[in-house]
Amino acid sequence: MRKLCLKIHLWLALPVGIILSVVCLTGAIMVFENEILQGLNPEVEISAIGKHDPARRELKGATFFRQTMRLHRWLLDPPAKKGEGSTGKWIVGTATLLMVVILASGLVAWWPRNRKALRNRLTVTCTKGWSRLWHDYHTSLGFYALLLLLLMALTGLTWSFGWFRDAAYSLLDFIPDNGQRRFLYSLHTGSWGGMITRILYFLAALIGAFLPWTGYYLWWKKRKRSRQTA
Repeated sequence: MRKLCLKIHLWLALPVGIILSVVCLTGAIMVFENEILQGLNPEVEISAIGKHDPARRELKGATFFRQTMRLHRWLLDPPAKKGEGSTGKWIVGTATLLMVVILASGLVAWWPRNRKALRNRLTVTCTKGWSRLWHDYHTSLGFYALLLLLLMALTGLTWSFGWFRDAAYSLLDFIPDNGQRRFLYSLHTGSWGGMITRILYFLAALIGAFLPWTGYYLWWKKRKRSRQTA
């Protein structure tokens, strides 16, 4: 089972890793959007201006965050109309769906056989070279960020695919009113628990942005060793 999950984890992550890195990094940037905009526009009360309020477009830094959001959700290829699809929306949605499988298979492959192995896999070692550091980053920090990354991915899928949204609403017995949509949005962005959860989401998304690159590095190192011993 572990070897199978390792193969699933690897061969799904290789083609979509860069896309997931972009999605996670842009998500991390947007966590503190209001605070950054407030710092750039001290004369305006940012919390009183809604996300879709036309007045928000006149703010310093608003264009940057608008483009960041477009990159996060649609890879700069937004649908022509609200509720419609686009190539960018489909790519992000598919990559996010695969991310759920990648994270789940990674957890099964990571799961230690004993307590000593557990301690090793929960520790990041900074004194044994770059290869060990990158390995620990991928396995240890990936585990710490796993739950929040899964939550972000699963909630994000409700904006990508109508069938997933309908299934999630049915499973959770949700009525798609504005209140429950806001609750779902708060689960996706981390705003449900105030500043503490937003900081945790920011760190998890930042870790998620670099997990593919550490994975690529470990894969490359393994291939390099295999060629040398062949």
